[in-house]
Amino acid sequence: MSETHLAQYLTRLLDTLQQELKDNLLAVYLFGSAGYNAYEPSTSDVDVYAVIQHELKLDDYNQLARKISHASIPCPARNLEFVLFAKSNAALQTSSPRFDMNFNTGREMEDDYINLDASSEPLFWFVLDMAMGRELGTALLGPPASGVFAAPKKELILNAIVESLNWHSQQSSLTPDGILNACRALRFAKSGRWGSKKAIENYEEHEAHVVSLALEARRLKGEIPQNQAAEFLDFVHKEIEQCWSAIN
Repeated sequence: MSETHLAQYLTRLLDTLQQELKDNLLAVYLFGSAGYNAYEPSTSDVDVYAVIQHELKLDDYNQLARKISHASIPCPARNLEFVLFAKSNAALQTSSPRFDMNFNTGREMEDDYINLDASSEPLFWFVLDMAMGRELGTALLGPPASGVFAAPKKELILNAIVESLNWHSQQSSLTPDGILNACRALRFAKSGRWGSKKAIENYEEHEAHVVSLALEARRLKGEIPQNQAAEFLDFVHKEIEQCWSAIN
């Protein structure tokens, strides 16, 4: 699947959102690699954040999920990760963002996933998504994301980064995405700049080698040596702690 297929998919998705939400729909944004000029059809998800003026009724969320499901609009990427926020919640500067709907669908999922209860999920993912997305995301509809989503304080972002590193470390196996997420987090902590998972900046030879292994494993859908991955996460964790200490 090419970027042309992605563009066609996003057009259908946006049309469906407009038909279902009508005047309640304020904005739609393409976050993640597809929004940051780093889309890879075989490995990337499509991350879409939408903002509505007012909350919906329960049945309306379920209806929307059915309309944008992979079964209704086949997603050309690995998965669609769709998050819906009410305008008032998107504008809050908080470590616990309250989404109205988190919906995942795609060819690699046996069943669609829908959650309307933000308190039941690890919210650091959404803090990081919004922090990156408001700077790098592409507006498919509405004003720039920076005018809709609140800018999290750096302390909130660093705390979310630490939580994400801990989450990856607690998994049964360390994945290429875990290494690349850590790579991106470290870049932000040191430079204040976000970038895609593909971007590699200045690392010592050993760390750069691990990141290169992760990129190759992700491309081939393979595994990364666990001992090297664990060492790299430890390295990033210590670097993040130093950055945290510097602002406290």
